[in-house]
Amino acid sequence: MLLTTTDTPDVMDHFPDAEYQLLLIEDNPGDIVLIEEYLASISNEMDCEIAKSYQEAENLLKKSTVLPDLILLDLKLSDAEGEELIKNILALSENTVPVVILTGYADMQFSIKSLNLGVSDYLVKDELNPNTLWKSIRFSIERKQASKKLRESEQRYRYLFENNPSSILIWDLQNRRILASNHEAELKYGFTKSQFVNLKIDDIYKNESASVLPSDSNDFREGKALNLETGHYNHKKRNGTVFFAEVKGHYIFYEGKKSVLLQIQDATEKVKMQEKLLESSRRAEEAERNRISSELHDGIVQQLVACGMFTQNIADKLKRGQTVTEEVERLYDLLLKTTMQTRDISHNLKSAEFDESSLSELLEQLVRQLVQAGSIEFVLNNHLRTETEFKRKFKVNVYRAIQELCNNIVKHSQASRAVITAEEINGCLYITIKDDGTGFNYIDPESLGFGLRNVESRMLRFGGEIEFSNTREGGLQVDLEIPSDFM
Repeated sequence: MLLTTTDTPDVMDHFPDAEYQLLLIEDNPGDIVLIEEYLASISNEMDCEIAKSYQEAENLLKKSTVLPDLILLDLKLSDAEGEELIKNILALSENTVPVVILTGYADMQFSIKSLNLGVSDYLVKDELNPNTLWKSIRFSIERKQASKKLRESEQRYRYLFENNPSSILIWDLQNRRILASNHEAELKYGFTKSQFVNLKIDDIYKNESASVLPSDSNDFREGKALNLETGHYNHKKRNGTVFFAEVKGHYIFYEGKKSVLLQIQDATEKVKMQEKLLESSRRAEEAERNRISSELHDGIVQQLVACGMFTQNIADKLKRGQTVTEEVERLYDLLLKTTMQTRDISHNLKSAEFDESSLSELLEQLVRQLVQAGSIEFVLNNHLRTETEFKRKFKVNVYRAIQELCNNIVKHSQASRAVITAEEINGCLYITIKDDGTGFNYIDPESLGFGLRNVESRMLRFGGEIEFSNTREGGLQVDLEIPSDFM
């Protein structure tokens, strides 16, 4: 149908500058001229290329390295028309360019149907003017751009969903059926996507009541997005095996349904490691209690018994009028020795100083006590700054680990000299303890007593590492490394 100049409104709207590249596919010369006039009145920056047949349009689109921003398509051309024409143009434009149909009243029903084929809009030629043309161009391009962004966003989130290292399941809050699963969930549970959607979420829980999972939520009905509390449950796979799952849940809308997204981690190994650490800690504490009990019984208690015997002996001699100078001196020496041993045990047990002293000061104090208490020469190469602040829990664990390693040197190494080096490099704490003793077979797990296992447990607790090595001279070297995250 031919457009006429009477379609032009008397008063032109103001149009913003628009720099669009258009392709007009039209075989009617009069319509071409009028549409070009409309476009010129909209913007001088609007560039429109003309194709007067389908074949010409096909050649232009195939040769062009850059597709147009929008295509204006007459529904009836000399060499093509209707649904086939639309499908071919959409295919040539790779379904990325908005297509606006130009039609007459006789084609209205088909034009509406064409929207389902993927066209962006249709314009009736008898009603066309610069305003309607501009609105259709602008809104079609903006809708296509928004649709492209939405599609890219969906592809991005679909990629993140499918490639997430955690197992993810989405289930319907109303009927509890599983709606979606990612690749990791399929590997973990052994179900395919088609098998998952035939299950209810309760089907993967082993011996757990359905009450452990949320039902409908008032807050969710009010449109509030909620995170569910993290829980630990026994989940069962398709083959019947059970694993311990750490589950985080989030309320979401999925395909228009109130749903729950579950993020699932296999916590079996994590729990086993925690149990091992707890058992190691318990055994280390038990060993420490036994050690203290032994020191009290074999040392202090026996010396106090001896003090009592000396006192009785002194009393008997005084009754007989004998001199007791030698006995008093021996009693004094024994009491002094008992006092020193009691003080050593007290130093090993007390923790108040950890609040007041820096790690540097604590290590210097430890070395002084070791030198006073035995025949081994302990040397501290302290490169820590006294003003460096460490968390109390961190100081306690590092100090106890070093103390245990030094006690091992005193008890078992037969060393004459030991050197402790402490330094902080790039935010990590490095401790090296090296002696000139006999060393030991650190490769054999049985050679690690409770004390050394306790040290390993302390290091694991803080994400640190411990390494044993025998030196060329025959002694033992222990290296501790603890990252700054825990300091």
